[in-house]
Amino acid sequence: MSLGNRTAWTTGRAMLMGGVSAAAMLLGGAAVAQDASADPQASSEDTIVVTGSRIRRTNATTAIPTQIFTTDDIDESGTVDVGEILVDIPGVDSSLSPESTDLSIQNSGLSTINLRGLGSERTLVLIDGRRAVSNSGNGERVSLQTIPAGFVDSIEVTTGGASAIYGSDAIAGVANIILERNMEGVEVDARYGWADASGERETTLELTMGRNFDNDRGNIMVALSYDHETAVYADETRPDSLRTDDWSGNGEYNDYSLTSYLPGGRFESDDAWNVDGVWYNDKSLAPNDGRDPAIGFETELDGWNYRPGRTLSPEVTAYTAAARGRYELTPRIEVFADLLWSRVDSLYEGSYESAIYSTDIGPIGNTFDIGQIASDHPFIPAAVEETRSGSVSWYRRFVEVGQETRDNERETMRFATGLTGELGETWQWNAFATYGRFEQNQIQGNNLNYLNIHYALDVESDGAGGYQCADAGARADGCIPLNIFGEGSITPEMADYIRIDGHVQQIREQTVIGGSMNGELFEAPAGAVSAAFGVEWREETQDTNVDAIILEETTSLSVIPEIEASFDVVEAFAEVEIPVLENVTAQLAARVADYSTIGTISSYNVGGYWEPTDTLRFRTQYSRSQRAPTITEFYSAPRQDADDLRDPCDGLRPDGSGVTAPPGTGFDPAVIAANCLSNPGIQAFFADPNNAGQPFEFDGSVNAPNAGNNTLTEETADTFTIGAVWAPSFAEDLVLIVDYYNIKVEDAIGSVSTQTTVDLCYGSPNFPNNRFCDVVTRDTSNGRVIEVINREENLNELLSEGIDVSVLWDFEVQSVPGEFGLDLRYSRSLADEYEFIGEAGTPVREDSNGSMYDPTHEARARLSWSRGDFYASYTLKYESGGIDDLDVDPSDPYYFEADDRFVSNIYARYRFGDDYRTTVYAGINNLFDDYGTFLPSNFNSGSTSNLKGPQNDPIGRQFYVGLRSRF
Repeated sequence: MSLGNRTAWTTGRAMLMGGVSAAAMLLGGAAVAQDASADPQASSEDTIVVTGSRIRRTNATTAIPTQIFTTDDIDESGTVDVGEILVDIPGVDSSLSPESTDLSIQNSGLSTINLRGLGSERTLVLIDGRRAVSNSGNGERVSLQTIPAGFVDSIEVTTGGASAIYGSDAIAGVANIILERNMEGVEVDARYGWADASGERETTLELTMGRNFDNDRGNIMVALSYDHETAVYADETRPDSLRTDDWSGNGEYNDYSLTSYLPGGRFESDDAWNVDGVWYNDKSLAPNDGRDPAIGFETELDGWNYRPGRTLSPEVTAYTAAARGRYELTPRIEVFADLLWSRVDSLYEGSYESAIYSTDIGPIGNTFDIGQIASDHPFIPAAVEETRSGSVSWYRRFVEVGQETRDNERETMRFATGLTGELGETWQWNAFATYGRFEQNQIQGNNLNYLNIHYALDVESDGAGGYQCADAGARADGCIPLNIFGEGSITPEMADYIRIDGHVQQIREQTVIGGSMNGELFEAPAGAVSAAFGVEWREETQDTNVDAIILEETTSLSVIPEIEASFDVVEAFAEVEIPVLENVTAQLAARVADYSTIGTISSYNVGGYWEPTDTLRFRTQYSRSQRAPTITEFYSAPRQDADDLRDPCDGLRPDGSGVTAPPGTGFDPAVIAANCLSNPGIQAFFADPNNAGQPFEFDGSVNAPNAGNNTLTEETADTFTIGAVWAPSFAEDLVLIVDYYNIKVEDAIGSVSTQTTVDLCYGSPNFPNNRFCDVVTRDTSNGRVIEVINREENLNELLSEGIDVSVLWDFEVQSVPGEFGLDLRYSRSLADEYEFIGEAGTPVREDSNGSMYDPTHEARARLSWSRGDFYASYTLKYESGGIDDLDVDPSDPYYFEADDRFVSNIYARYRFGDDYRTTVYAGINNLFDDYGTFLPSNFNSGSTSNLKGPQNDPIGRQFYVGLRSRF
């Protein structure tokens, strides 16, 4: 059997078996998504337009590997989120997910993927080979949750540079969502899933209808779906989600991860505080725990656990509708029209907002002094009065206002129409137009109005035995005197006055008009020379609007700038496939694009394959791909974000001692100390009598706004892949695939991390006269870092390098009935680095390979068994344990490496009825209830939620059952 025929045969068997398309990587990448009843052998000569090319060609004859997922794979995944399905592949990672986006403004609730660890902005998502409008207000990101899974026929994932074929954003590869085209009948799918622990109850209903008409010249299809997932909260059913431990090194944890902002308030610094309704102070009400009364409040003893009740996974409700039709105007010309609509609502609940009397951080690093409480304030209790020497300083968490929320409503509409036709015997043409519109409306709920708190704490007698706000204008606006002393002291009316909600609206629009032709140019000695060429015009617009109050300095609302911007691009492309010899084929492609923002750029691909024997094929490709900056990268003013920071000045004492160099930097601690001591804010800290004898300390969250840059140029990627496909003759239905890839991105668009920026600023002998210090701002009163601006720039280089291995085998075991299938996929990351120009023009290289975000090894093995109408599978997923901080030496007590992680899934289905029209299925994901490594907030890759790091599954064990029936 020749390799091409073996490919088609294996593909057909894989789909009959129902695994994750056991030969879906396919010996060259082009595959026909066959119906389960089709003759697998018959597809060997089928031709389709495959992802990675616009030339129609036979199976397994492209230089780029492609993986295919079918409706069976969606069933087996236990989810209808296409993004969750695709991250099952080693080498495909989740870029954004509903679990990871938390309280994000512009990406909250999105589900996106990235290939080769290069980010979602370098992974192009297509629908039926055409671009789709972005679902993000700060990037080119298609949320896969907006695509109705019940309308999906298959999904093709192609890895490797493809900008010459599809244009910008295809540096790492392409995910092409292929929709049903010619269904006839009615199909109903119902699915229910639930987690073993609390929350995560998912209900899915899908209805798809299709009908041919006019003697099968036309077809019309309609699909509707509803999916609802309940929220998952941090609670006792997931004990690690509530833990207050912080990593203290040498395998130990300390119970220190509490907050000093209490629901009952803390007053006069550490002198008086209220816990669970009980007052304590450093005078007559000292805690009865043996401490020195003069010590007063201690966070690790008296602090508050802010984790219970926070969202680990949001409540999500998705509605989708789709309609598509086609009609043969003549035997050689067909018209088509597609309409996709979705609305995805998500709700996150975070912690409770807190505030401080002085220099509370406002938007984009601004500060607002709410003010101390006057000494004659009528609500001061005796426990605080005993410690007061004047006006009262305070810190408080405003639980009565409610948990901070992000309530998102995202609506997406995509419309496409066009004509396809044939010219002569071998040429096809198409002309199309698409329009997409995305609108997100977000309510930032239960935030604090600092100005109203200021007014409400300034109280005077109302002359009638009561009290009123002293400011007449505030009274006219409904000001209510505020009592912040003790838990539950804030009444609903008080809470209403100091609470503020903010509205953000983001609109993205995309228009594309294009056309192309493909066919055979002429017959060469080794075969027909094929070609494709075409042109496209595309316009992208963005309009971001926010409430005016959000742009002010007096609330805790997260801020993004308003933006109204657009760009357009005209592109021309061409491909050619040349049979050089009977068993050698060359494939070439080129594209030229003219952007209104950056001018003209060009991309190209050079590749091919060689089949020295019927059972062995070698393939390779070199590509030059380019990505233009997005609207946000090019135009955006600073938009609010927050990052954790370990201040290089941490531990500093007035004599310059106590400072250590940041791990892995090699900086001189004496230089860092001198730079830190020269800062007026740090000197003000040491001058404060309350800090006498204490070192300067700051490790925490800082404002780290992201900012665009209209001097950006395109980034350019050189991608080299080489691979081999072997179908040995001694083992029927066995396919072995090995691919090596090397992707190097020059002038990569990105920003230097907050931590690295501050380290380079204070580690430099040229302090403060270097570009890193230019974006770092410290508070002049206490020295703490207020803001670090992360401005987009063209960094030197990104590098992603690795090896993929697949073993695909359908086999039988003697004396055991039925058929077995093995699908083993392994990805080995060799490099994941970026480089930028540091101080004095010295290149700085950061390597994340082997970290928790970039594991060195990933694998997935699926063993399936089928007999007659029954099919079952067991899947084992493996991910190597990552290092938390690659800059920390293994001998350092704070070095931490997570254990390797193994996750097991099981699945079974049974088909019955005429033509298998009814299927029942069930499965268990994360069979052994593995939540992953406990990652507290003082880990680089940890979080305050403990179970939401890169190697975590906050849901745990999940069950699902489903029924699909076609009439």
